[in-house]
Amino acid sequence: MSETQRSSLGTKTAQPFMRESSGLVRAMPPYSAFAYNILNIGVIFPWVYLLSAGAFPGSNIALGILLTGVFASLLAYVYSGLASVMPRTGGDYLFQSRVLSPWVGFPIVATMVLFWFLQWDALGGWLTSLLGIAPMLTGLGLTTGSAWLISAGSWFTTPLGIWITTIVFGAIATFTLIRGFELFVKIQWFMWYGFLISFATIVGLLLLTPHASFVSHFNAAVSKVSPSAGSNYYDYVISYERSQGFNPSLAFSWAATLGVMPIALTSLGWVGYAQYQAGEIRQASSFRKQLFINLGGGVAATLMMALLAFALTRSVGYSWLSAAAYGSYMTGNLSMPIPPWFSNLVVVLTSNPLIVVLATVGVFLNALQVVYNVYVGQTRMAFATAMDRILPAWVFKINDRTGTPVNAQLLFFVLGGVVYSYVYNFVPGWITYTLAVTAVATVMYIATSLAGALLPYRMREVYQKSEVSRLKVFGVPLITIAGAVSAVFSAWMLYYYLTVPSLGVASLPSELLMLAIFLGWLVYFAIRRWYVKKRTGIEVDLAFKEIPPD
Repeated sequence: MSETQRSSLGTKTAQPFMRESSGLVRAMPPYSAFAYNILNIGVIFPWVYLLSAGAFPGSNIALGILLTGVFASLLAYVYSGLASVMPRTGGDYLFQSRVLSPWVGFPIVATMVLFWFLQWDALGGWLTSLLGIAPMLTGLGLTTGSAWLISAGSWFTTPLGIWITTIVFGAIATFTLIRGFELFVKIQWFMWYGFLISFATIVGLLLLTPHASFVSHFNAAVSKVSPSAGSNYYDYVISYERSQGFNPSLAFSWAATLGVMPIALTSLGWVGYAQYQAGEIRQASSFRKQLFINLGGGVAATLMMALLAFALTRSVGYSWLSAAAYGSYMTGNLSMPIPPWFSNLVVVLTSNPLIVVLATVGVFLNALQVVYNVYVGQTRMAFATAMDRILPAWVFKINDRTGTPVNAQLLFFVLGGVVYSYVYNFVPGWITYTLAVTAVATVMYIATSLAGALLPYRMREVYQKSEVSRLKVFGVPLITIAGAVSAVFSAWMLYYYLTVPSLGVASLPSELLMLAIFLGWLVYFAIRRWYVKKRTGIEVDLAFKEIPPD
């Protein structure tokens, strides 16, 4: 960034940042960041398809995803504009703290990324184990007749199996990320193309499998995994859930289809997640490149999710999917021998072990990428706040040879990959306190959307020199319009989360915990601000009048 840009945000009376340069290395090309965004959005996240069918029977899941994608595209546009003006590491924290206020940006983003991303450390291992490894082993067991492989697949669905998986792959991710971000970029190419192969295989299998054929294959597979389950487990799932009171109308409903949107947003809301490592993305100041990364990645992920939803419901049957989702995923009143994750359902459709591998290896690799990208987001958020002197200096330690934050990486592996994942998998009732995490993310989207809307007015000089400033509608900056609409949409989704019990977010204990964490970070910021001033004489507020050094 030029000195003119730096000075446009405020007169520099003292060095407000921890160091004159970040020390990070721009190792990720735009296409890699595009792939990163699609993988982190989570086409594979199973709750989008299951919760939509179970909580909103009668919805058109694919249509609901497409509608969400339209609004998420506005959020992606906002991220693209903000990132092109401030192409530095920090993502939502950087944008909100500079455009709105650090009193807003730090506690909101710290609540989500520094604290509740510990849950995503655990979820990354959960996805790797349940969606990747377990279906692969189960499918290989079914196609080869190996009871041992089926048993091994079952072990990876247990709390111990998931916890061990989380630790092992978390350790691998930590080691490679410390070795250098460039190494991760190289590894991600295998994840990306592996995911594309599996996605094509999964969708192809589902589209080529008639409903009657799926029923036959599913029942045969269940009989092998659990002989005592009976010969027609498919119909049993539907009839059992009816006996439990789940017998909704499955006629198309616009109200139900709109209900899919807050669920789909749990994936598509992350359209700008690559900006947490914007200081390591090449050509990050290019608005066109940012549109490719954020908007392009979001549109591609939307289309892939909608296609998967269409293929899945067409083959397995909507009534069965909604019953299986309600019983196995939402209420837990039915323990299914083959849980209704789409990767589980696909492996029963073939007798060829190679196709099983092709269908599941990319799901495993995408889940593993989630393990990586959660650590990347956590460490870069911590890095950005330490750069602003909010977190202690030791968090900021950069390996001079590899250009990566070492201490932060080790910290989050221990806290999230080991300790929190143990709590997540073994402590009964803990999930009750985590239900409102989705609402916290949506509050973050609202704040970033508002930052985008106000960018032309709060950072006028820097904005006017940017590419994004050229786009206006009747004289109003397009980023202002996109940000305002995105903020309203996100607030609408937040209303869903807080008022619709079937979404599993509206939980008073969880909401109180979220509020307590937010207030805790707010108090921490006030104390840290005072402490830095007293100890060093530096006004922390000065940092928020400038874009951090590259």
